[in-house]
Amino acid sequence: MSAVLLDTNVLSELIRPKPDPKVAAFVSAQTDPFISVVTLHELTYGAERAPPARRAKLTAWIAGIRAQFAGRILPVTEDIASQSGRLRALAEAQGRPTEAVDTMIAASAISRGAAVATRNISDFTPLGVTLIDPWA
Repeated sequence: MSAVLLDTNVLSELIRPKPDPKVAAFVSAQTDPFISVVTLHELTYGAERAPPARRAKLTAWIAGIRAQFAGRILPVTEDIASQSGRLRALAEAQGRPTEAVDTMIAASAISRGAAVATRNISDFTPLGVTLIDPWA
């Protein structure tokens, strides 16, 4: 499996004043990684909650992310939405309730045969998707 879908926390790490060098190197080493529209939702939500000066900086950064990942931003299709619902129910049945945003990201990755690169390994473990921890 060579395709990788970057979780929101991986992208967020890159805008920190001092990003973790392992994460920066991991992202740089990827050939055409994907992100999900769910990540755009999470990034935009975070930006809109920030103070005005920070919001402007984050909004510009998100515009750059959209341009950088043009053609590699995965939508939530009907099939992905259905798969996400199944994954969420499965995780809940295992006693591991999972947020819908995580199951949508996992279902998007599964639909592309991609691994999810994330710091939140435990959030995705019950979802049956291949995981990569760029911080490890």
